[in-house]
Amino acid sequence: MSINGYRILSLEANAIYEQKQSNGVDIGYKMPEKKNYAYFCLFNNVLDYSLDLIELEKYYEKKCRKRFYFEDEYKNKYTLAVINLKFTYNYKNKNDKKETKNLKKLREYFYEQGFHLGGVHYVRYKRSSGSSRQGKCLFINEKLFKHMSEWGECGLKPTEDLASWEAYKSLSLSSLKGVINIPLKGILFIPDCKSEFLEEVVCVEEKDGLQASVKETLITNDIWDGESLLDESLFTGDYATKHMLLLRNKFFKSCGFKTGLQKWFRDKGISLEDLKKRGFITFATDINQIVMVTTPNSMKFLKFMQGGFTENNVRKWADKVDCTFGVVKYDKCTKFFGGKMVQSSYQFINTLGLTEAQAEELLKPSKDYLTTIRNDYDFMRYHFSDVSKREKIKDDEAEYEEISDGLAERSEVIFTLMKINHGFKDTLIYNNFRNKVIESQKNKLKQGHILLPGTNATLFGNGPEMLMALSGEFDINNTKHTAKVLDIGEIACKKFGHGEKLVCARSPHITMGNLYCVTNNLSGDIWNYFDLGENIVCVNAIGENIQQRLNGCDYDSDAMLITNDKLIVKTAFKQKDLFKVPVCGIKSGKSKKKTLAELEHSTSENKIGNIVNLSQKLNSILWDKLNSGEYPENVQNIYKDVCKLAVLSGIEIDKAKRAYDSVRVSKEIDIIAKKYNADAPEFFQEIVVSDSKREKKHTFYDAPMEYVYKSVKGIDYRTGKDKQKTYIAISDMLKEPETKSTSTVYDKKRKIINACEEYEQKLKLLYQDLRLADEDEKDIIYEKIRQTKDKRNKQVKELLSEEYVLYLVIKDYEKEERENWHIYAPLLENELFKKMLKASKEKMPQVIQKDDGEYDLYGLKFTKIN
Repeated sequence: MSINGYRILSLEANAIYEQKQSNGVDIGYKMPEKKNYAYFCLFNNVLDYSLDLIELEKYYEKKCRKRFYFEDEYKNKYTLAVINLKFTYNYKNKNDKKETKNLKKLREYFYEQGFHLGGVHYVRYKRSSGSSRQGKCLFINEKLFKHMSEWGECGLKPTEDLASWEAYKSLSLSSLKGVINIPLKGILFIPDCKSEFLEEVVCVEEKDGLQASVKETLITNDIWDGESLLDESLFTGDYATKHMLLLRNKFFKSCGFKTGLQKWFRDKGISLEDLKKRGFITFATDINQIVMVTTPNSMKFLKFMQGGFTENNVRKWADKVDCTFGVVKYDKCTKFFGGKMVQSSYQFINTLGLTEAQAEELLKPSKDYLTTIRNDYDFMRYHFSDVSKREKIKDDEAEYEEISDGLAERSEVIFTLMKINHGFKDTLIYNNFRNKVIESQKNKLKQGHILLPGTNATLFGNGPEMLMALSGEFDINNTKHTAKVLDIGEIACKKFGHGEKLVCARSPHITMGNLYCVTNNLSGDIWNYFDLGENIVCVNAIGENIQQRLNGCDYDSDAMLITNDKLIVKTAFKQKDLFKVPVCGIKSGKSKKKTLAELEHSTSENKIGNIVNLSQKLNSILWDKLNSGEYPENVQNIYKDVCKLAVLSGIEIDKAKRAYDSVRVSKEIDIIAKKYNADAPEFFQEIVVSDSKREKKHTFYDAPMEYVYKSVKGIDYRTGKDKQKTYIAISDMLKEPETKSTSTVYDKKRKIINACEEYEQKLKLLYQDLRLADEDEKDIIYEKIRQTKDKRNKQVKELLSEEYVLYLVIKDYEKEERENWHIYAPLLENELFKKMLKASKEKMPQVIQKDDGEYDLYGLKFTKIN
């Protein structure tokens, strides 16, 4: 992969403060004098391609009259225009213990004073939209600050609602996949629409601490929260095969769904005058110009304008932006079996009332898959190719778990050898790696990562009603209206058949009341006006408590897991009336008393992990009691406490943009944790790292994830056969070359071995860094890994000029470490190695998916072809 942006310095605040104390304020932080390895290692963050970066580059060259970036030997691009500041460690003066600054004090100091580096004064700019809950912050060269602030703030002034202000002014910093031109006169602005209704729920309120009670509560849904309609004519070029685009502009954030807008206007005979009569706002002079429909909820600009949604305020926003919208992401299929499967989580599994026998049934396809790839060489080749493909798909939500130990390169090495010679299955290197692959897959299962038929689909709220509002067939102003297309308990997703029963869940998934049991409804001609593909789901929030059930979802690209797995559907539908929806009855407010430093310090202290794990402990206790014979009504107090945690999770996630000053999150977590001061579930051994003595003690509970953990832990393929097996060496698979015993040959052999060992250590350190890195740093490290491999391969290629040298290198390694796969990595690209490998005497069948195949894995059919 390549970095789409510039590498920037990422420094710890305490290190800058320490150097300021030593060097003086005007000198501040000293960089290494030479641009060597140590110098470039400090640039371990990325200023992503964004609307801010586009503007910053243009202004920098105009203001500073020099190039915005510099390069290293690999042509990596660096800039000093912006620096990322981290607040991880306190400052401690070794000589004066009184001279210390905690994280809060450090933040206050730098937010007020800024700092010097390389003769340049840096001041606080914005928090990175991707790091808002980590408390990181970007500082900018002071010479650039005024222009960039004026450009980015659109003439608005900070309000008392600092949380919202900081969140929304950072929208233009969002990392982009590309841009799209949407004429501002082509946008139709329509009012937001709400649905209000009463429902009996578990309402969590703040009354001298959190209180949860079952009561009838007024539910208010914003049915189009964060979404827009985009005419199909916009989906060209890179976006031709996409069905939704998550858009950014200054103080604008919206998920646009592919719609036949112009077709709707024509078929319904809608004129521009009709739209204006309905109170809609547009600067179009002809209805043919309209290619986008959006609402005030997507226009964060209006939140800071007196009067809100008025034509004058919309025009003021349009005057401050241009027609270049950033594209943050678009719809995509899952990365499992070509998008046919979706991966569950332990939170999801532990909210299903599975018996131990049902858990075993749920695991059977996964166990069958493990047995197959372990015993069938052809299917293991298929697995390697599938894993390798998945690991190379780098995306905004890509996982690094398998890359972090070099599995991507290792599987590539193994897979290349497997493709050439069938005898490779009899080598120690293959058998050892096969066992590691199986163990890795088992560990995922123990963490609840079970593959299910389904997808992760982007939520699209009441799209038909938005379209009907344009033709006057749906009254936006009536909060008591009924849905036009989807009824309560219905969704529309083309991934599944009409009438299918489905179970859905959105992350973070906390408890049973967050499960969403639905029926798929694809009937109606109105769907002909939408092109949504298989990975978008239209949902209904009119008269249905979906937004609270899905833990505070909106429609600015939120997604939910959907599965039609028969066992899960049966189980979830059976229990769906036992647990009511947890609802937040706490109003967010404005952080009037907090400074910016105080706000971002509290934002950085995120407790979402603690909340999720504590909720799963309580869920385990609850299931254990039910499975021991307790009546459902007798566990409702436990469930109410889990509902408190569900609400707390929403507060933690939203606190970067909303203030909940009345709720003391840490205190509430402590109260619940002390109340249930029991041993942790057994499966926590696989998912929770804790310093708590109590959490280090584990007890088996009769709960779904416990059954899964116990079952997978019991998988044992050891039969003693591996130990008795006689293995062949890699060199046995090579055509033996002509012997050339010269000093040059042995010198090259030694240099190649030394180079491989040297780079092996470098890569080992980089993989270690990758495991410890935060998300913002991983792209940089992954690129370093790629460049280190390229450099290694180039060096080996220059030395590897004849077959006998290669043969000696391999024989040398086989004397001591016959299972060491690293040595083969730099050799595979060399034509000599490929030339020397003997072709397999046996046929090498290829595994492919085929509807009438004779092999069944995860309900998918496979066959082998020669």
